[in-house]
Amino acid sequence: MAMRRKQAVMSLLAAALMIGTAACSGGNDGGNNAGNNGNGVNQTGNAGADSGTIDVQFGSGADPNAEFMAKLQKKTGETWEDNRWTRLYKEKLGVVTHYKMMYPYADYNTQLKLAITSGDLPDIFPVNDKADLKQLAEGGAIADMGPVYDKYASPLLKSIIEAETKSIFDPVTFGGKIYGIPQKMPSTNGYSHLWIREDWLKKLNLERPKTMDDVYAVAQAFAKQDPDGNGKADTIGLGLNKDVLYSTRGLFWGFGAYPDFWLQDAGGKAQYGTVLPEMKQPLELLARMYKEGLLDKEFGTKDESKEMESAVAGKMGMFYGPHWLAYSVEKTSENDKNAKWIAIPLPGEGGNPVHIPLDNATDGYLVANKNFPHPELIVEMLNLYVDTMFGETNRFEEFWSDGDIDSLWNMGPVHALMPSLDLVGHQDIKQAVADNATDQLKGVAKGFYKSMQDGVVGMSMMFGPTDTPFAFVDQSYPDDVIWSAYSGAPTPTMVGSWSSMGELEATAMTAMIQGKEDVASGFDKFVDSWNKLGGKQVVEEVNAPQ
Repeated sequence: MAMRRKQAVMSLLAAALMIGTAACSGGNDGGNNAGNNGNGVNQTGNAGADSGTIDVQFGSGADPNAEFMAKLQKKTGETWEDNRWTRLYKEKLGVVTHYKMMYPYADYNTQLKLAITSGDLPDIFPVNDKADLKQLAEGGAIADMGPVYDKYASPLLKSIIEAETKSIFDPVTFGGKIYGIPQKMPSTNGYSHLWIREDWLKKLNLERPKTMDDVYAVAQAFAKQDPDGNGKADTIGLGLNKDVLYSTRGLFWGFGAYPDFWLQDAGGKAQYGTVLPEMKQPLELLARMYKEGLLDKEFGTKDESKEMESAVAGKMGMFYGPHWLAYSVEKTSENDKNAKWIAIPLPGEGGNPVHIPLDNATDGYLVANKNFPHPELIVEMLNLYVDTMFGETNRFEEFWSDGDIDSLWNMGPVHALMPSLDLVGHQDIKQAVADNATDQLKGVAKGFYKSMQDGVVGMSMMFGPTDTPFAFVDQSYPDDVIWSAYSGAPTPTMVGSWSSMGELEATAMTAMIQGKEDVASGFDKFVDSWNKLGGKQVVEEVNAPQ
């Protein structure tokens, strides 16, 4: 089955590459409300000042004060509403870009809920929360996008969006109608990697961990053997933060436990990984490590950025996390010129291979206000986006980076990335380095390698040939991947109780790790409470015939 899946994915990729080339990763920036800046008109879909143009009010989870954008504005004069992407959309499609609402990712979701309540929605906007999608669709607030997608989507766009199956439309399908277009992202964004200080390993004469026992032993050495050489017991063996299940996912996977993930059991039914008994062993390890002082005693009050501050300050030796945290830990060398972070293959219990649980990844779903007269612009803009980035005559380098500024791909109002673009970039660079042929790189790999040569250290840490996250992805995707058994819209009980159930999970896991609850009895108590809060009903609803 795994080999057939790999062949299917690679066949789709090859088909896409016949139409275009390939390409990369990403995330969301944080920030403030940009609002309608007064340029153009306020009413939906009105003609712009220039003949043949249309002013479109967008929503966005980007930060108008993002560091990369400030650097770009200083260098080229580009802004969120006037840049190479927005100029392209105006030139080719007549779209004049304005932002009705622009907030950081988390704040955007909150503000969108308020806009849904008031009915004051942008013309085109991304929706990240499945419950919001359900409310908008069932409330008649957004347009049916199914016929629009079928009519206007280019073969290249369809090959990208549907590369990892058409189930990607499940979260936006209500009553047989599709209400949103996915901003496809590489599903490999869902990987959690083990980042480790290689210089500390060498200093303490340690081998790279391959088993979960090794992870414990290395964490103990990093916390107890003064790897920073300052004569103080002030280093953290393994990092984590208050988002316990997310920040330690890779550790749980090493034990065959899959928190916050729907997996299929032997009988073909979907089960929620957080409440399965496989969770106990990794929780017991974390509780032991906490008790012995190998973890940050204050992790329960720290978010990811605070966790990364410890890493950058040279006080942490290991952590699990996504590939883009390279951009955080690359700064460690500013405090210690000998510091070297690498990503290694995930250790597994007994040295067994680790299976990677993944969802069909998106950066939200683009929807159109029901009153907006041109919903087809979503698809036409995405067609232009993917053709510009990945088409036969692509302009990838121009729209990917500008010198050492490499986040240009998502500074427009819409985007969609090839699911294997990061992996393809790594593979091509690895081969070109081996063949001494980096001057012959094309497309994605050429853009990536240029950023690496321009001094973007994080790019080298992510996509370089060895000891990088994508060296591990290359070994494991898609053969070792477990795909989510449920990706549909929120069930009725989820709508009313999922948030409370999530709070229960976070509280219970933290209490067990901190020793406030015994893992053996505390986990059973948590599962019982989760079921009573609605979990049992949710599992039944997820498995009900559709």
